[in-house]
Amino acid sequence: MKATLGSIAVALACVLASSVAHADEPTTYARVVVDSTILRSGPGTSYRRVLLAHRGDVFPIQERATTGYWFGVELPDGTTGWVLGAHVYNHEVDEEAATRGRFLPWLFAPPPLLEATGEVAIVGGVLGTSGFVAARPNILLDPHIGFGADVGVAVSSEGRLFYGAGSVTVNVFPRSPIVPYLVTAFGAAISSPNADNFVLEKGTLGYASAGGGLRFGFRYRLILRFEIRDTIFFSPNRYNERLEVAGGVSVFF
Repeated sequence: MKATLGSIAVALACVLASSVAHADEPTTYARVVVDSTILRSGPGTSYRRVLLAHRGDVFPIQERATTGYWFGVELPDGTTGWVLGAHVYNHEVDEEAATRGRFLPWLFAPPPLLEATGEVAIVGGVLGTSGFVAARPNILLDPHIGFGADVGVAVSSEGRLFYGAGSVTVNVFPRSPIVPYLVTAFGAAISSPNADNFVLEKGTLGYASAGGGLRFGFRYRLILRFEIRDTIFFSPNRYNERLEVAGGVSVFF
């Protein structure tokens, strides 16, 4: 956990340092003048799509391609995308006008939910009186909804729980740098209690959880997430309800 917190602190420090370094860059911008245009990872239509921009969107220009009429521009998350020159108008504008309507643009950026096809989250925290870690991959059908899996292990003085489930995630305001979401999961767990434990039953249990959380999107696609779930492990004869409080990171692809 200390290593994870240290990594997050280093990443945030890099974001802040980069923001200061960009303060003196030329204020030349590309404004989208068509209804929509695809920004790509390189200067050509064969490169991967990284963002769909709309009329009026403004991006700082970083460079021009040596061949073809393409401009390399800085995206809201601090990465680089390439836009076709015929789809933008180049001009100078002050920094305030270019970032108007964005929440703390020097620090926050929307998670790439609009363009991503999937997400993998690694989380850890407390599950009742247990500590736990889990992997939560997710396939996005569109920016608002995804289907995925929830695989984790919880360990305490009571024993160990291994669980796996299918999940449904609903993203609220996917264009925002802070994205609320709701999630529910159903599956099964394997309980391995200690010999003197009378809370958990040994064997296979049902598993269900429901709750929600927040994704915090930072520049350079650093995504932190915090969530709370109400979790139940159950059998035909009894059930055990636990509160899950977790934090972690997400990677989009």
